Amino acid sequence: MTKIGRNSQCPCGSGKKYKHCCEKTEIDFQKSKLPSGRFRYESGSYGSNDRGYMPSILCYKEVSEDSWKEHFCLVKPDVILNEEDEAVTIAEQDIATAYNLKTNGGSVHDFALHLRRNGYKKVDDFRLIKN
Repeated sequence: MTKIGRNSQCPCGSGKKYKHCCEKTEIDFQKSKLPSGRFRYESGSYGSNDRGYMPSILCYKEVSEDSWKEHFCLVKPDVILNEEDEAVTIAEQDIATAYNLKTNGGSVHDFALHLRRNGYKKVDDFRLIKN
């Protein structure tokens, strides 16, 4: 994963220097212990026809050998699109890039930081709608 200079502009898009914005949060995150277990991620969209669609990533946690449960949802709120398929495509690309980082020697933390730096935020009260 590419190291961000302390005086570089923060990748979160705030316009602040990294050292005055996300550096401490990311250092603390790197030191934190991630939840144990197996997880899988699915791309999707968050929103509706009248409000637009945001790229989203749903994380599932394995609860037994053949059973998965929705664990949390990540949404990219700064990207609002008229077409649901466009939002899903962006989420698919972002997941693929994050997996690529992990596959090429990155850690689980690098996977999560990549999504965070690309604007994904956790949604606490999400509702899953199956088509």
